[in-house]
Amino acid sequence: MIHRIGMLLPATNIAVEIEFNRALPKNYQLFISRVKVSSVDEIGWKEQDADMDYQTELLGTIKPELIIMLQTAASFYGPENYDADIVKRISNISGTPAVTTAHSIGRILNAIGAKKVAMLSPYNSSLAVRAKEFYKKIHAIDIESVDFFNLTDVKKIIELGPEPAERAIEKLAATKPDAIILAGGAYQIMEHIDTWEKKYNCTIVSTNQAAIWASIQACNGNEKIMGCGKILELMPRG
Repeated sequence: MIHRIGMLLPATNIAVEIEFNRALPKNYQLFISRVKVSSVDEIGWKEQDADMDYQTELLGTIKPELIIMLQTAASFYGPENYDADIVKRISNISGTPAVTTAHSIGRILNAIGAKKVAMLSPYNSSLAVRAKEFYKKIHAIDIESVDFFNLTDVKKIIELGPEPAERAIEKLAATKPDAIILAGGAYQIMEHIDTWEKKYNCTIVSTNQAAIWASIQACNGNEKIMGCGKILELMPRG
């Protein structure tokens, strides 16, 4: 059986298709609607929110089994309860179940019993503060250590190689967290996660991993994906 997965993706993100097409099982097909986001900050969130309804309506015409909003930062920058409200909005417009990657990361962390968590993001300190508040309030998870590259320009994030992430993960792993969140769907690093987890004895949960995990969960799939980190290899139920 072929499972159709819909996705609302920032227009400038060129990493997700690459990472999904490499990892997603062949019986899952990804269909993307791009939304306008010029920067990863509150301005970018407002642009995206203004474009969401139209793109959701178009995506709903293919009748996917799930629609993913892959813009973790939007869940943090929006007003209180925005994450839950946008899921309802997407579902009401499309007639399809919906998830956000921010919420999916929290579900994964709870599924593996992670309470003490570190986070790495290419974004800025403002997002880190909001992320801490989000995960504490919604998922009862404490983000105790944070590292970030202070970028809001998506093009600069896309140009980042894996080296900055590895240096940060080595430092964060030394704090012995239950897991490390790697937030940022535009940062193409999923192919390195398996190596970093083994090298630094840690569990990493990235935005794009979370979207793939949520896709398989929504379709009640039992597929497990090797070589992209523990989360996709173990595929915990949650």
